[in-house]
Amino acid sequence: MEIPEQPPLALIGCSEMWMSHALESVFEEHGYVVALTRSAAQTIKLARRTVHDVIVVDETIDDMNPVDVCRTLRDGPLFDHSTPVVITSPKPVTRAYRLSAFASGAWEYCSNPIDFEAVFLKLETFIRARRETAAAQAQNFVDPATGLYTSFGLHQLAGQLGARALRKHEAFACVAITPEQRTLREEKSVDLDSVNGFADVANVFRAQSRKSDIVGVTGLSRLAILAPDTDAEGARLLVGRLQNELDKASRSRSIAGRVQLRAGYSAVPDFSSAGINVDDLVGQAESALDHIPRGSTLISFDELR
Repeated sequence: MEIPEQPPLALIGCSEMWMSHALESVFEEHGYVVALTRSAAQTIKLARRTVHDVIVVDETIDDMNPVDVCRTLRDGPLFDHSTPVVITSPKPVTRAYRLSAFASGAWEYCSNPIDFEAVFLKLETFIRARRETAAAQAQNFVDPATGLYTSFGLHQLAGQLGARALRKHEAFACVAITPEQRTLREEKSVDLDSVNGFADVANVFRAQSRKSDIVGVTGLSRLAILAPDTDAEGARLLVGRLQNELDKASRSRSIAGRVQLRAGYSAVPDFSSAGINVDDLVGQAESALDHIPRGSTLISFDELR
């Protein structure tokens, strides 16, 4: 086994004191630095805020079962999905439950008696592949086709913005946007999936967004804007300003045809007291975008409730 320059970091979520210390001890014996949490809520919160090499969730965890913990992490848009999640159990479980764990995003399921030698050999493979992937991704912080941040770049910067907003009690917003090309009859619109057309729109976004905003490409014909010090009204104004700039670019033929923005957003007036993190804001904005009613172009996550 090749020992990495930096010791791997393990996050262990376990509510039973004896099991927690047993897992901590065996991971430390294998060279890991260990962070312990006692509840599912704490585990999810720390998993989203800090990059770990492995996350271990024990079946004794309080307030949520491990399968739901995995599912919550998997569904978070900013969670690093290359991080292996291991579920441990003090007793055997059914094959159906084990399969449900794998379907929820778990990389491994271990029940007593745990073959730790096999577990750590697998983790060596997982972590080696993850670090090689991270090294490759670090070279792709910016999308070469648009000049905007990639999902990886967005993820890396989100924590910094959230920490500042938390410290300064700032408003914070995320806007998820899909640019659509209007048809000639203006009766309907379609996703702007042309590489050149999307890049032209991205150029407008990059030129017109504030220096404090982080604009990233999050999918095919989809963008996300992290906007610090921006409340709900500011998010709406942001979308309106970008739409105006696209209209100007269309009239001057800097972009081909008329582009209509469809946007969903989520915003809080004080990030510190909101009880959510940047990952939550991104997920809520994406959900709002996915559920825009027919005939609408802008909706907030709060309107979906």
